[in-house]
Amino acid sequence: MKRFRWLLLVLVSIILWPPALTAGEIERIQAKGELVVSLNKGYPPFAMTVENQVLGLDADLARLLGEYLGVTVRFVWPEPYDQQIPRLLAGDTDIIMAAMTRTVERGLQVSFTDPYFEVSQAALVRRELINPGANSYFDLLEIDGLRLGVKAGTTHAQFARELFDEKAIRLYPTAEAATEGILAGEVDAMVADSPFIRQWRNTHVEHYLEISALLAPVTREFYAFAIRKGDPEFLSWLNLFVDQIKNDGTLDLLKYTYFEQMPLAADEALSEERMSRARFLQNRFVANRKAMIEQRRQAFQGGGDSYE
Repeated sequence: MKRFRWLLLVLVSIILWPPALTAGEIERIQAKGELVVSLNKGYPPFAMTVENQVLGLDADLARLLGEYLGVTVRFVWPEPYDQQIPRLLAGDTDIIMAAMTRTVERGLQVSFTDPYFEVSQAALVRRELINPGANSYFDLLEIDGLRLGVKAGTTHAQFARELFDEKAIRLYPTAEAATEGILAGEVDAMVADSPFIRQWRNTHVEHYLEISALLAPVTREFYAFAIRKGDPEFLSWLNLFVDQIKNDGTLDLLKYTYFEQMPLAADEALSEERMSRARFLQNRFVANRKAMIEQRRQAFQGGGDSYE
């Protein structure tokens, strides 16, 4: 009888245990004072190093996330890319903010937030191999004996295997390495997400006559942040973060900064859908947000970015 009463007491105490005393990911991160963020190595404009400083849309969002949590941020660059999820599950990182596409296969291993960025698969190809009107990834199917470069461990590699013979595909550790493969004559084309292809085209105008960018949308894919399963409170808070950066102008501002304004990008005529510089400057809230982002960058620059 005493044993039964003791077990009953333990069971009741577990059921009634105050939730605040069961620390989740947010409390754990705040307790250690550091958010370890996994980035996509060499994938401008989402993550890149410039003068030993980590820049990029994902990097700036990570710093903002760390600011809300009241902790410092340390960046990690898993290589190859297929180590992103294993390192998260091993506890080496706290969150993946690495231009990662949400897929049902990955969703079996991690919890994804709501999407924060939509992309399509696109390609760079040697201009002499395609027709003048070619503008789509699928135009690569018309090239006989195509040699295709792709970053290993990505949805690009998976999609390429559905379209091309395995022997035609050459894997590279980074998307930048795949572009170097085109210039070196190792491959005829490379595939990546549309933001990377557009950024490369705009920043390598000297190769315009030999390399063509195929940017017409062919797929709809969505980037999201990923965390370990089992903490709905952390996931819900991150979804709130995603909603806020979409609604308060932060995400639009970062898109404008990295795709239109940053010196790394060549000047390009703005489409009707894009915000002009004048419209941004007229928006006092966004102007203030821009100042906050710049202050955050300067603070990190002064102390030096912490990354592996």
